[in-house]
Amino acid sequence: MDDLTGLRIGIIGAGAIGGALIDRLVAGALVRPEDVVACEPRESRRDEIAQRYKVRTTADAGVAAAAEVIFLAAPPLEIRKILQSIRGRLEHRPLVVSFAAAVPLAAAESALPPGTPVVRVNPNSPSVVGAGYNPVVYGSSVTGAARAKADGILRALGSSPAVPDAQMNLYTALSAVGPTYFLPVFDAMIAAGIAGGLPREAAVAAAVETARGCAEMVSRRPESPEQLKLFTGLRPLQDAAVYELVSKAIADAASRMETLQKQT
Repeated sequence: MDDLTGLRIGIIGAGAIGGALIDRLVAGALVRPEDVVACEPRESRRDEIAQRYKVRTTADAGVAAAAEVIFLAAPPLEIRKILQSIRGRLEHRPLVVSFAAAVPLAAAESALPPGTPVVRVNPNSPSVVGAGYNPVVYGSSVTGAARAKADGILRALGSSPAVPDAQMNLYTALSAVGPTYFLPVFDAMIAAGIAGGLPREAAVAAAVETARGCAEMVSRRPESPEQLKLFTGLRPLQDAAVYELVSKAIADAASRMETLQKQT
């Protein structure tokens, strides 16, 4: 694990995504609480974050912008206003990491002083346990020490393949939204196991290990998922219905990202 001790981090937006980042960095003992400043407009949320993680909190984005690494974890439609508010406070040339879905890298770069190193990442929720799949786009100014900082933090969150910025909306639909496709299946499997008489722990283990095994099988075998299904005789789910449901969900999510991008 990379040593992030002493790295001053500002997180603008301490909602679900920002909170998950704080949990991973602080509760995971990757950084010291005193090195983190979380900016959040809601006082109740600031109090909750401060009490739980012992980090500094503020309602002023400029305070968080004094850090060496600034995370933008606010809603996409608020990002342009935030970037404008901190633009004049970045003389120290911090690394800016945007978690804002549907905000292209070029849009963030153009709103900041020239030469500001900017990274666009689309994290998914498994990042909170270091198992995220988080596609990343590096700006042209992300070199040397800035690239090392970015890579060290991203490794703490999971895997981060570099992808073209033009494909990020589709990656959002696949990976960032992806847990919403899988988690309902887990819920249903676990509930069915419990209803059938299994202890909850046993039902959770059965669902989790089956999913883990399927992922390994798809990753390591040369056959397509369709061919691998032949290893199982019982087929209680209607394949065509599942395929159509998931395909439509991904297409709808990607379309939503495209629409949101036009609004940012």
